[in-house]
Amino acid sequence: MAKKQENLASKARHAVRKHARWVVLGVMLVVCGIASRRVWESLHEELINSPRYKITADTLHFTPEVQPPWIRSDVKAQVLRDTGITNSLTLLDPPVMIQQRLVDAFELHPWVRKVESVDLVGPGRVEITVTYREPVAVAEVQTDQDRELLPVDAFAVRLPDNELTDVEKSYLPRITTIEDRPLVGQAWSDTRMQGAAQLADRLRPVWERFSLLDIVPSTYPEVQRSHRFYTYEIRSSGGTVIRWGAAPGFSPPGESTFEDKLARITGWFNTNGGLDSINAPESIDVRDSLHVSKQMAKKESSDGEKVR
Repeated sequence: MAKKQENLASKARHAVRKHARWVVLGVMLVVCGIASRRVWESLHEELINSPRYKITADTLHFTPEVQPPWIRSDVKAQVLRDTGITNSLTLLDPPVMIQQRLVDAFELHPWVRKVESVDLVGPGRVEITVTYREPVAVAEVQTDQDRELLPVDAFAVRLPDNELTDVEKSYLPRITTIEDRPLVGQAWSDTRMQGAAQLADRLRPVWERFSLLDIVPSTYPEVQRSHRFYTYEIRSSGGTVIRWGAAPGFSPPGESTFEDKLARITGWFNTNGGLDSINAPESIDVRDSLHVSKQMAKKESSDGEKVR
């Protein structure tokens, strides 16, 4: 009986010692975990504040390396300043997060049309390929006291207007009868403006050669069955009105293509000369075929001035 009690007591002492060892081990693990966490937090804080892992202007390398000549501001510096991304993002963050944050930040800039790629190519180097917006026309917007010429790209996005000189704006196609104005970096929602911007972009190769000045959208759309579209007239410096019809990408079924219309006006130009003189025709209609209205004869007005 005494021996049995002694065995029970021995087992109890063994169980207590075993439990105590597990308790001690658990406490040690907790202490080690807390210590490790504090060490990591301290180390992580040191790493993210290290210049080696910060994203700065020197970290980001752009393709193309030089901005287009019509952009006079420093796009990279403006994005880093306005987004504060240098204080909220480091090279220690997950690559997918770095790429997406940089895409979002730079595509907010009005001069950037698209970020094509973001590549983390090595310690302290991120390569970014971008496509910049280019002014293809100006929208003439009337104000209470004056008129403004607002640069736009081929997608009818309003561009910063304080970087182009008045002379540079005067050489761009002018889109008239536009009333609203979006914020810089945003697109016109008006399909009249969208079509005009597309037309200006496509006509850039011949704009100066043909002495063209303005693109005038129709006030109201035309409707052919279920197709709703605006039409456009183009005015030359000699006063000729080119009746173009719908803009490329907006044409109704059956209307001549942009290429066909351009071939008609180019053929007339090559045969007859420029559109910048008083002898230029009154109008040229290229919508379905070539129709030319000769310049109206000048008549003497009652006060001796010549009128058309």
